[in-house]
Amino acid sequence: MKKKLLIIVPLAAILLTIVFWHLFLASKNGTESIALSGNIDVTQVDLAFKIPGRLSRRLVEEGDNVASGQRMAMLDDTDQRLQLQKALADMDFASAVLAELEAGSRPDEIRQAKAAVQQARFNLSELQNGSRDQEIAEAEADLARAMADERTAKSLLNLAKNDFSRYEAVFADGGISRQAFETYRTNLDSATNAAAAAASRRQAAEQRLSLRREGSRKERIRQARSALVQAEAAYALVKAGPRQEAVDQARAKKQAAGAALAVARQQLAETELFASFDGVVLSTSAEPGSYLNPGSPVLTVGDIANVWLRAFASETELGRIRLNQEAEVTVDAYPDRSWKGRISYISSAAEFTPRSVQTTEERTNLVYRIKIQLSNPDSALKPGMPADAVIEAAQ
Repeated sequence: MKKKLLIIVPLAAILLTIVFWHLFLASKNGTESIALSGNIDVTQVDLAFKIPGRLSRRLVEEGDNVASGQRMAMLDDTDQRLQLQKALADMDFASAVLAELEAGSRPDEIRQAKAAVQQARFNLSELQNGSRDQEIAEAEADLARAMADERTAKSLLNLAKNDFSRYEAVFADGGISRQAFETYRTNLDSATNAAAAAASRRQAAEQRLSLRREGSRKERIRQARSALVQAEAAYALVKAGPRQEAVDQARAKKQAAGAALAVARQQLAETELFASFDGVVLSTSAEPGSYLNPGSPVLTVGDIANVWLRAFASETELGRIRLNQEAEVTVDAYPDRSWKGRISYISSAAEFTPRSVQTTEERTNLVYRIKIQLSNPDSALKPGMPADAVIEAAQ
């Protein structure tokens, strides 16, 4: 019996020595593990409109997978489309005004202004020179010819009207071609213009005859001189073209119209809500028909492909945890699986801190939040899942 004890005691001592030596080496080599627990978390974003309005459509439901840039919801855009139409019309008008001013006066406007000056000079000269009997006779002859021309033009106009009315009915019944019918329309337009021109010439002849018969009057001469001054001033303005100030004002109005158009387009664009990244709809917060204020959440999207474990380490464990350390994560839902992770964040401030930390034991109750980044390509890990992590402690 004593021999057995003599053999067992040394063997036990040797075994204990080996165990303690391995534990010491493990501690020295930094292979001791740290076990942490927490919950799976994801990057999630509340999607909301920037402008107020009534929700017209929501195109996704909870659990739907969405791609970056996918349209998610729409507001009623009736008001925004009307504002855009108005802004487009204002822009077209401002552009047309500026183009007209930059182009300057048209040649026909210059010719008309010059003709007005010549007529005003002639009228003034006629009044200043008075009228001779021969001039009166010539004016009477001119009036007679003008009246005859007017009667002829009116007769031709009546004929053109009758032809147009008659062949309009024939064309409606398919009796003549459109080309033939358009010929009668052209004849009517020409006859109308000719009659108007003849009437103008007759009126001018009457005015000249009246001037010849009445002779020069001081009041009429004064009026004619004033009319000449006005005509010359108008001609000078037309010939010079628009002032630079007017062009600058028109250009500024076009720029303002362009800015208003950009705002209208942006307002219309903001009636649609798009996903900012690939993910999954975690929740919805508004239904079609709801009136939404700016910033009111419509739905929440989470990045399920890249999740992390939110865990907490004690102060004594914190000294052996480093950024980018690897960790092995498991969840109760999949006991036969594990995920490789990496520590991506270590909080610099303790949480759940007691009001007064005095003793060593109380200080060990301090915990620090850490994040273990995980890849989740098959979306097996869900937000809120409890999970455990094992970290090989650093020395």
